[in-house]
Amino acid sequence: MNSELCGSKQWAAGNPCPECGTSGKRVASLTIASLLNTEVRENLTATRYNLCLSPSCQVVYYGDDGSLFTKDQVRVPVWFKEQAPPRIICYCKNVTDSEILEHIVTRQCCNSLQDIREHTRANTGHECLTKNPAGS
Repeated sequence: MNSELCGSKQWAAGNPCPECGTSGKRVASLTIASLLNTEVRENLTATRYNLCLSPSCQVVYYGDDGSLFTKDQVRVPVWFKEQAPPRIICYCKNVTDSEILEHIVTRQCCNSLQDIREHTRANTGHECLTKNPAGS
């Protein structure tokens, strides 16, 4: 599976994940504050944060100060870190890969991205900064 995220090369992190050594993607503090569980949100500091792009690493976010936040500390599943479907494709509208496949394969009502948008509402929201773990 390709773990590269849209825009991840443009926003490559300066430091690798302290857990697995994989480069990450810079993520806005607002994204992290919106998605962390309440009990760990208070551990946020005034540092720059990154999203670990390794599908197998349990770390989701890490700070330049060495802080770590793992999968169990984030309120939503991170699509590329989950192996079993359904995986969320559009966080704004909570559309999963299973739902999209249902429309394409079973219902046979979607033949293009425009059809998928119209039938599932995927990629029609504007809340990526606070709902998508990648912030984009």
